[in-house]
Amino acid sequence: MEKLKLLLIAFIIGFSSLTFAQDSVSGVVTDEQNQPIPGVSVFIKGTTIGTTTDFDGEYQIKASKSNVIVFSYLGFKTLEITYNGQSPLTVQLKEDTATLEEIVVVGYGSVKRSDLTGAVSSIGASELTEQKKTDIGQAVKGQVAGVDVRSLSNKPGAPLSIRIRGNTAIRNDAYVGRDGASDDPTLDRTKPLYVVDGIFFEDINILNPADIQQMDILKDASATAIYGSRGANGVVIITTKNGVEGKTVFTYEATMGFRTVANEPDFFTGDEYVAFVDDVIRSREFGKLFNSGTPTVADYNNIDVSSFINTEIRTTNEEASNVANRRYTNWIKDYQKTGLQTSHNFGMSGGTNGLVYSASLGYLSDEGVIGIEAYERYNLSLSLSKRVSDKLTVGLKSYLAFSEREEGSRELYRSTQRLAPTVNSRDTDGNLILFPDDQDTRFTNPYYDANGEWTVNTKSLDVIANVFVNYKPTDWVSFKTQFAPNIKTTRFGEFRGLYTKAARNDPSRIQSHYDTYFNTSYSWDNIVDFNFDVAKGHNLKATLISSLYYNQRENGKIETRNFDTNEYLFYNTESGTDIRDYDTEYVKESLASFAGRINYSINDKYLFTFSGRYDGSSKLATDNKWAFFPSAAFAWKISDEDFIHNTDWLSNLKLRLSYGEAGNDTSVSAYDSLAFLSNNDYLFGESAANGVSVSGLPNSNLTWERTKEFNIGLDFGIIQNRVALSLELYNKKTVGSIFGRTLSPISGFSAAIGNFGSVRNSGIEITLNTRNIQTDNFSWRTSFNFAKNKNEILELDGDLDLLPYEDHGVLQVGQPADAIWSYQRDGIWQLDEIAEADVYGQDPGQRKYVDQNNDGVLNDEDKVVLGQLSPDWTAGLTNTFTYKNLDLSIQAYTRQGSYGHSEFNSLSVPWNGDDATFNKVDLDYWTPNNPDSENPALEYGANGDYYTDFDFVRIGNIGLGYQFSDKMLDKLQMSSLRLSVNIQNPFTFTDYEGSDPETGLQNNYNGGYLTKTVLFGLKLSY
Repeated sequence: MEKLKLLLIAFIIGFSSLTFAQDSVSGVVTDEQNQPIPGVSVFIKGTTIGTTTDFDGEYQIKASKSNVIVFSYLGFKTLEITYNGQSPLTVQLKEDTATLEEIVVVGYGSVKRSDLTGAVSSIGASELTEQKKTDIGQAVKGQVAGVDVRSLSNKPGAPLSIRIRGNTAIRNDAYVGRDGASDDPTLDRTKPLYVVDGIFFEDINILNPADIQQMDILKDASATAIYGSRGANGVVIITTKNGVEGKTVFTYEATMGFRTVANEPDFFTGDEYVAFVDDVIRSREFGKLFNSGTPTVADYNNIDVSSFINTEIRTTNEEASNVANRRYTNWIKDYQKTGLQTSHNFGMSGGTNGLVYSASLGYLSDEGVIGIEAYERYNLSLSLSKRVSDKLTVGLKSYLAFSEREEGSRELYRSTQRLAPTVNSRDTDGNLILFPDDQDTRFTNPYYDANGEWTVNTKSLDVIANVFVNYKPTDWVSFKTQFAPNIKTTRFGEFRGLYTKAARNDPSRIQSHYDTYFNTSYSWDNIVDFNFDVAKGHNLKATLISSLYYNQRENGKIETRNFDTNEYLFYNTESGTDIRDYDTEYVKESLASFAGRINYSINDKYLFTFSGRYDGSSKLATDNKWAFFPSAAFAWKISDEDFIHNTDWLSNLKLRLSYGEAGNDTSVSAYDSLAFLSNNDYLFGESAANGVSVSGLPNSNLTWERTKEFNIGLDFGIIQNRVALSLELYNKKTVGSIFGRTLSPISGFSAAIGNFGSVRNSGIEITLNTRNIQTDNFSWRTSFNFAKNKNEILELDGDLDLLPYEDHGVLQVGQPADAIWSYQRDGIWQLDEIAEADVYGQDPGQRKYVDQNNDGVLNDEDKVVLGQLSPDWTAGLTNTFTYKNLDLSIQAYTRQGSYGHSEFNSLSVPWNGDDATFNKVDLDYWTPNNPDSENPALEYGANGDYYTDFDFVRIGNIGLGYQFSDKMLDKLQMSSLRLSVNIQNPFTFTDYEGSDPETGLQNNYNGGYLTKTVLFGLKLSY
């Protein structure tokens, strides 16, 4: 009995010693790029003790010496490590290409891609940086189905338009004016919400792609509903890089290269221009003959051009002599140059004893290819987090960006294209000629603009931060509060000097503009997460959120003219004695929100997601500020079912269904629901007096624009996911669309803002990834994406079904919101159709249009929708080849079905009707000797019809890289070393006459050339 007691005591003591000998083991789990991996399963082998890594890849677990700790995560090879007191225990997992998986940020949280129920696309750090693009938007082009990225200008540092699943606004201020599209992305009412490290953000151009860990794009309403009123146009979540606990790792990445003009328009050479001048004169005189008879081909051929030539080829300067001696000026080539581009990025990360840190410093310099165009950007990031205890973690992320953009002259691009090759830049003594072509003295010598006579300069400073506290009292509940301020200040300056086209050697016309912009905003989010098993095989995750967003901006501007010198530029507006404009502005808005999300999983096969957000916006009418936006989604992992689980060739099959609602208040300004007062001068008796009058109608019913979306998704993978397909079908209906209705003048007001209509976007998205060949030394991977969207107005106000606007826009039920509305072309009137053409007041050589109602009159009743500004479909294709340490990638993308007015064509096609004053693009045109041309006659054939297609296929990047071997790295004492060369935009295939069909919708004023960039790169870490 005593022996039994002693044995029992020894057992208890031994058990107790084992229990109390356990250590608290912590560390970080990273991938092969030293990026933290959230959601990794960490457990003690042979026990039920386990945990998972958080979003920063951190974990903590109790273990005893000699325990085997297992690290397991889908998409990576399982790793087992025997614990012998290591602290911290930081591990690196290697990818398992057969089961590759990723974590997706879905707003206030993250999930494994295999557990997604909504439509979310992700781009990792390698995809964002492999092409060495200068900004994030350029890096995304052609990479994600349903995300249309379009350049608004080809000047360095130019903004981009990013649109997710079509145009949700009935009247979009980004599509205005004669040229069809604004250069200002802030006017786009359908731009997505950008969230950078939890901060609502506006200008992602200032971010350095090298600082980005991941970009997640939430496309359907079930995914975006957690952002409520901000998510109707999609959400782009950007996560910057975090530190990794362990030894300090240093990285350096640099690029250096040059930019040259690509896809240059084919303008007339000197001899071709002289022949064109003859044709202009002949066509002008031939057109006059229709007033008195029926001219013939012989009449055209017999016109004596020489008697009119002096009106076009001047003898008042050297032009006639130049023509006689075939002495020409190539204005386009003379002002093109090679622009240099360099970037440097230095980073460090590491951590110990629960303190994790990372920092980076980046610099970019990008020169344009004409004039003084340039862009510089400095980026500084810092990330700190400290695990104070097993339950408490605090941290800070901050990001600073300073940029300076010099746009140079707004006229240089088109002036060098338009000046005739027959006129000179300098006189016989070598002096600059101020007005090279005395036929049109609006155009000054481009030499001045190319050297800074016209400057457009913008400096911006952005500072964002995120301070957070994360408290986890138990394994199944955590609380996080984060405060995220954002400060942006911008100075815009423009100076148009004495010898610019604006001033034309008249000091009273010299202009100086100085604008300032100061914006402060913050978000304060409180988040509670729950994660526990309700029963065996039943897991519940819940998130509760309260959020407050505040935004305040102040603007000021002044424009003065009449300077006695160019020396002040825009820094001394007081010296301009003619004050033309001055104004200040103060705007404040806020948004309060309460949200929740539930994720329920049954046997990890049946996945349910429910979310809702209750938003209150200060921008809407008093009784309509608050609204609730719900969503629900379901996913079924069919491939995990017993009846299909053992199918060898099937790797993945998942069906997703979702419905969600999201709001939008970006279509209105902060005070659109209110009436405004404006100053007015009036006569009081015999004296002038100042007063105020009501300048806008209030709308007490102004409420949320609401988008309701159904989405069906299918994820399919075969042969160990060597072929992986994702298919999305969606139907997105926006109701209560907000836009300004034109009012009758009798009302006393020009327009009123309200919820007047409804628009629908429906479409299909396909993403296909394949590993075509996979051997020890060689691999070939292909990534393909395709998206087609149909936009349609369902309802306008009341019985209204047609509302023309601007020069060629129309809002029409059943048609796209950005439709082009004009007459339908039907060829060119021919000489044997003189009588028929005369019915419509036309002559042979002019465009023929369809008389839709056959009433013999062309008016608005004959106008039809010819096309739309948005593309009908987009696609992207990337092929990546690797052989040992070499890799080659080729990326292409296309936009098809975009149609609109071309400002370039209106200035540069031969038949635009401005005599032969300017040089033109070498295009075919109608003459009696060339009756089969699809284009009208010169001079009298001009009528303002410059519509065209903007379709193109572009090779966006060709990249070649070499990764040094481990053996070489050991000798160099480095972790990694890579050399690369990238050629951006080497080829563009298009029928568009201008430089770049992607920017063809923009005004040629302030335009720029499409460029090809060759970059050499170096990337190392140690």
